[in-house]
Amino acid sequence: MKLIINTSNLYVGGGLQVALSFINELREIKSTHEYHIFLSQATDKQIDKSLFSDNFHFYLINRSPASLKTRKQIVAQLNALEEEIKPDVVFSVFGPSYWKPKAKHVMGFADGWVYNPESVAYSRLPLFRRLKMRLHGKYKSYYLKKDAEFFVVETNDAKNKLTNVVGLSKSNIFVVGNTYSKIFDDENYVNPDNESYLHLPAKEDDEFRLVYIAHNHANKNLQVINEVIPLLENHNVKFVLTLDEQSYQGIFPTPTEHIIDLGPIAQNACPSVYAQSDALFAPTLLETFSAAYPEAMKMEKPILTSGYSFARDICQDAAIYFDPLNPKEIAKKIITLKENKTLQKELILKGKERLQSFETATSRAEKYITLCENILQGETKNVQK
Repeated sequence: MKLIINTSNLYVGGGLQVALSFINELREIKSTHEYHIFLSQATDKQIDKSLFSDNFHFYLINRSPASLKTRKQIVAQLNALEEEIKPDVVFSVFGPSYWKPKAKHVMGFADGWVYNPESVAYSRLPLFRRLKMRLHGKYKSYYLKKDAEFFVVETNDAKNKLTNVVGLSKSNIFVVGNTYSKIFDDENYVNPDNESYLHLPAKEDDEFRLVYIAHNHANKNLQVINEVIPLLENHNVKFVLTLDEQSYQGIFPTPTEHIIDLGPIAQNACPSVYAQSDALFAPTLLETFSAAYPEAMKMEKPILTSGYSFARDICQDAAIYFDPLNPKEIAKKIITLKENKTLQKELILKGKERLQSFETATSRAEKYITLCENILQGETKNVQK
């Protein structure tokens, strides 16, 4: 099979991390397939092409086709490459791709804003931005249906909602669960002498660190931290975040010693950040599947997160849940976890048990390839999880 793997539209967030994990996993899967990988600038920076065998071919796409300013030019480039490669299947790791190839097109999708129009996350947006997000959802839905025939999602809930809300054919939607990246299995990344290790400030004896590796998306609900911090006045709690400077200043205009902002970090640095933290704090309002949950479980960190169905479905009894719109409840749950070492250990054990039910990075990559093989052969019945 000659396969194009398209990441030209991925620049930040969980979609980028999944793409990097998938591409790197393919190195370990023995195959006669020919892989042609379209890299965005972000994926290109984090892929060591020298490690790949001769059946891998890489192409840098300098701009995202998502931008209207450059879409015509980039789509023309993608079309020209497809004409040259003549692939059997195109797999866009996450869409919308804003490009419709001639070959059979499989597209991943994990934007919960599109198929959760009743989510509380919308109500937290200013009126103009709320309207803009709803229009953007319709815009993305249009391109989903226009540009691909087959779709991959991470949960059955997402599959059902894409069918009911967006109107995609249920028989053409396949479920392959998410997981943590394989780098979390490599102890070298938590070795302080490793070049990827990101050294945080020295930790105080009574300090309790809550980590959330996330981009500044509205659904992440990071602004609630402003209301939580004053309620933790007698507790040495610090939040470890990964925001760019502009986003950080926009959310936290007043300087505070309770936040350690690392700025955007490379995927290889993530294990070291978890290792130097005490728990995951995810006040998110809307997700399909957050890799932060299995990452925390793998790194043996207890989880504090929103009590919505998407989080409970993933974490089950391996987390402490709170109302993400209630700062007093959030602060209370943080203090409870901080002061209860037994509870921390119980959640870590439950997390390790829960982790066994997820895909591995390898099994996810294998299922992606199997799906493409079966679609090429016209056989899709055995792809469902």
